[in-house]
Amino acid sequence: MGRLFWKFFLAFWLALLLAGIGVGTTVWLRHQVEAGNDATGGTHHPEIDIIHAAAMLQVAEQAHQYGGILELRRFLDKLRASHVPPVYAVDDEDHEILERNLAAETLQQARSLYLEGNNPDAFRILSASDGHRYLLFVPMPNHDRPNSGQMGHDLPGPEMPGPGMFDHDMPDHPPQNDFNRDAHQKFAHRPPGPPSPLLPILSGIVASLVFSFALAWYFAKPIRQLRLAIASLAAGNLKVRVADAMGKRRDELSALGHDFDRMAEKIYSLLNAQQRLLHDVSHELRSPLARIQAAIGLVQQQPDKLQTSLVRIEREAQRISDLVGELLVLSRLEAGISGGDKQEFDLGALLDDIVADVRFEAELRQVHICAEGTEEIMVTAWGELLHRAIENVLRNAVQHCKAGGEVCLKSNFDSKSRCWRLLIEDQGSGVPEQDLTEIFQPFYRSHSSKKPDGIGLGLAIAQQALLVHEGKIKATNRPEGGLQVAMEIVFA
Repeated sequence: MGRLFWKFFLAFWLALLLAGIGVGTTVWLRHQVEAGNDATGGTHHPEIDIIHAAAMLQVAEQAHQYGGILELRRFLDKLRASHVPPVYAVDDEDHEILERNLAAETLQQARSLYLEGNNPDAFRILSASDGHRYLLFVPMPNHDRPNSGQMGHDLPGPEMPGPGMFDHDMPDHPPQNDFNRDAHQKFAHRPPGPPSPLLPILSGIVASLVFSFALAWYFAKPIRQLRLAIASLAAGNLKVRVADAMGKRRDELSALGHDFDRMAEKIYSLLNAQQRLLHDVSHELRSPLARIQAAIGLVQQQPDKLQTSLVRIEREAQRISDLVGELLVLSRLEAGISGGDKQEFDLGALLDDIVADVRFEAELRQVHICAEGTEEIMVTAWGELLHRAIENVLRNAVQHCKAGGEVCLKSNFDSKSRCWRLLIEDQGSGVPEQDLTEIFQPFYRSHSSKKPDGIGLGLAIAQQALLVHEGKIKATNRPEGGLQVAMEIVFA
């Protein structure tokens, strides 16, 4: 799994997080509404319906009947210490029996509701032995009566009778009206409903849209750049590149952009190499053909020089033939055609044969060849390709070695790792550092060296032959002067 997976993963969870925040906000808002509803109700008391309030008032009335005003006071005092809605007992002079603070508006509303008779079971009238009459009631926040507010708050109500109302206006039993609807009603206001469930749904949709748009833009932009680059490359612009346009992103799309750049660079270099090869081949063929034409013209003007001209024509024709043969070998190697099957042979004997063949040419140039480590080494490989590669490198060393100099061939074979390494060193002028990798290109000529007798394909063929064997070849300058070419192959 690459970086794109983690980007999708993080974006997915971030969208879920935002949706969760929306849901959490909904729950928090609902909690705040409920808390605010409790706050607006003043001192919170457990909700109690009309039936329970009537039961509490009936018990208070029985306590009075059993023990008089003293027992009533004791009962109400016990209720005050418990977690139930309070029961108040107010005489005709507006004195509460336990001397509790009671808002005048609350008392006025209680008397008004008693007179209206909407909730007859929520009130009691007691005649005490001290000569006073007491109104027993439980404050109820909502009695569903018009123009009546919540008890305990400054709400407008009808004109309330003052003290002494029990002696003249208030009957011992309030009028009996139908309160079937109020019997199952709660004391507290019904809290507002919870926030709409559309909020978390909308949060999820918005988060999905935002992140879908961001992801689409994030991934579509480099894809568009790649499409434009591919179209430009198909149109012939081999210098188009997209890695820089990807910015600092590090994912599979960025890697694809770098792969595209490498592909474009490879195509560019291959086409340039083909054009350069075509140019070099044309140049190499033009020179011997021109000399052949010159020799033919000389024979036509001076027939007595026919033999000399034929020798020249034969030499140039052979040069053309060698060039065509080398080009065929190089093209086959570059196409991966090695020619035949691998065979087992003695690599040491192969080195001895190559040294013997090149030594004859070296003596004409007054160059000495020394060979080390050419003992018997049995390997399985393409012997003809290795022969051509080693011979080309050795001949190149002889051609560039100074007169009276020495070319040294050193072979080393590790029987455990089956790794064979060959060093060929000369005492020539060497190669400029910037040309050390270019000398393996076809027809390459170093500007600092004299033109050799070869056709410029030897080192290129040697490199391709080593690549067929999954080996490598490298050229370096020697500190004491001259060039060193190292070849390495690991045999199976």
